[in-house]
Order: sequence, then structure tokens, then C-alpha cells
Amino acid sequence: MAKSDSIKTVKRSIDILNVLAEDGHQLGVIELSKRLKTSQSTVYRILSTLVAEGYVAQDARTEKYGLGLQGIILAGAALNQLEIRKQAISLLERISSATGCNANLGIFHRGEVMYVARIDGPKSARMYTPIGRRAPVHATALGKAILAFLPAEEADAIIRSRELAACTPHTITDPSALAEELRRTRDRGYAVDQEEFILGIRCVAVPVRGHSGTIAGAMSVSGSVFQVRAEDAEHLAGVLQDAAYELSGRLGYIA
Repeated sequence: MAKSDSIKTVKRSIDILNVLAEDGHQLGVIELSKRLKTSQSTVYRILSTLVAEGYVAQDARTEKYGLGLQGIILAGAALNQLEIRKQAISLLERISSATGCNANLGIFHRGEVMYVARIDGPKSARMYTPIGRRAPVHATALGKAILAFLPAEEADAIIRSRELAACTPHTITDPSALAEELRRTRDRGYAVDQEEFILGIRCVAVPVRGHSGTIAGAMSVSGSVFQVRAEDAEHLAGVLQDAAYELSGRLGYIA
């Protein structure tokens, strides 16, 4: 096989894994072929290899494909090697215990915010937010906390490159309104998600800095609008800022 063909095969293999991961449902060869604009024979050949290696599993009843257990090994290794996550776990536990809320850690990944750690609050509403889930930066407190403290040119480029889709009726979908929201976030030092991502859920978040002072991610608390009240946002932000300051220090940032 020519080198260029080998590269294409690797790229298509990654594309198949990404589609299966993002879709969340089992897919057949025909559906994958349409989505990837690749011949069914090529998709089937790659799937056969991925199944043999354990990265993809085929349902014997439906004959459709989903992610295999081998992917868990890679995902677990990636999480274990993520320094910000290792350093944040004890702090998230402290935040959750102090506030009773869910405590979350997110990083910026390919234009979205990715949840990389989470501690459920003892009194908080359970939310289906699996580790590795990606969410729009404009609709989440984690995302807005990251965007607001990036260099202006970088944040503007991200906003221009993304569709500001509505997740709920409260999502900010106008670029000018989002810019104003990010300005308010910078002024007060924390971001708030007012049911913008999930109806009935409010979230407060603050940025975390890495050793060079650049934004490494964000920490948040979340819960129902009855638990995380609007009037409590400033107090919760203070708890988060103390933890974020300590986490930034653990990552090597000196204020």
C-alpha cells in the first residue's frame, strides 16, 4: 500500500471512531458511508479491522457498530495523563462538599468545552454529564469563563467560527449580546449559565490558569435553579475562585 493510501486509511479510521463517539448510537455501514462520503466497501474493511482490535464492536442482532471496550483503555489513559484533572480532583471534592452542588472541570477542545472531571453534590440534582462530553462554549458557564479570559482576538475568532445555536430559549445566540456577556464576565470575574444549556439548571464558573498564565480550563458548580439561586452566584464564585487559585498554583502559575 502506498504511503498516501496508508495515511488516508488512518484518517478514515479516526473519522469512523469520531462519528461513532459523537453520535452515541450504533450505526450501520450504509449510514457511516453516507456520513463520511466513503464507499461502503472501504468502510466495511476498516470496521472489520477496528472490530478485530477491539476499538469497535458489532451488535450480533442488528449488525450495526458502536465503540468497543478497547477505547476505554485509551480514554482512561488520556484522563490519567491530564495534569489539570489530576490536580483538580481533591479541589472539586472540596467544592462539592462545601456547596452541596455538582462540581465540574472543563477544558477547551476543538472549539467546544469538554468535561474532564466531575464530583456530584450530595444534595444536587443528578445531571447526565459524562466525562468526555463536549458542550458549546457560548451556552455554558464553563465555556464562557474560558472565552472571557482568552486574548480578545482569540475569543473573537472562536465566536466567529462557531454557530451560536440555541440549546434552550435562554441561550445567547447573538454575537453582540455574547460579546457583552463576556465583558460582564471579565468585570465580575466569573461566568453564569442561566438555563442556557439545560432548562432548570444554573451554573457558575471561573477560569483556571496554567503555568504560563494562559487559560488552562475552568471550574464550575451546577445544580437546579432552586439550589443554585441567582442571589448565591457571587458567594459560589468566591468558593470557586479560591479553589481555582489553588489549582492554578498547582499547575505552576504564580500570580
